[in-house]
Amino acid sequence: MATKATLMTPEEVNDFLDSHRTLTLVTLKKDGAPVAHAMWFTRVGNAIHFNTQTSSLKYKNIVGDSRVCLHIEAGESYLQLKGVMIQGHCVKVDDPEELAHVWAAREKKDARIGSGLEEMPQWFGGSRTQRVESGKRINLKVPMEKVYSWDFSKIRSHYVKS
Repeated sequence: MATKATLMTPEEVNDFLDSHRTLTLVTLKKDGAPVAHAMWFTRVGNAIHFNTQTSSLKYKNIVGDSRVCLHIEAGESYLQLKGVMIQGHCVKVDDPEELAHVWAAREKKDARIGSGLEEMPQWFGGSRTQRVESGKRINLKVPMEKVYSWDFSKIRSHYVKS
C-alpha cells in the first residue's frame, strides 16, 4: 500500500478513474484461487460499473463469491506510477433508472477518451448492445467502500528537506 505521502485525494481518485478505460478485476474460483480479468469500466458516483457475459468465468466466480478486487494503474517509470485499488462485493445492477445513468456516463466517457472500439467493425458495437439487451451480458457494480490509492509523483516533495 502507498504511504500517506503518496495518497491521492478523493477528487484525484475520481479524475484518475474517469480518465482510464481498463481495470483488472480479480475474482475467486470455488477453490479460492484468484483469477485476474481485464475489463472496461465506468465510474458512476461512488461505484465502478462494468458488464460481462453471463456465461463467463468471471461472472460464475462472482455468483459463487461476490468478493472482488479492482486494480487500475498507469505509469512507465517509478515517479509516474499512479493507481487505485478497490476491494468490495460485486452486485448485479438491474434497476432501469440506474442502468440508464450508467449508459449515459459510459457514453460521456467514450466521447471524452474514446470508446476503444474505433478500430472495430461497426457491427461489433451493435452486437454487444444486442447481447446486453438479450440478457447474455449482465451489468455489475462494485461500490467504492475500500479504496486505496497511490501517486508516486508526490514522493519527491515528501523527501525534500527544508
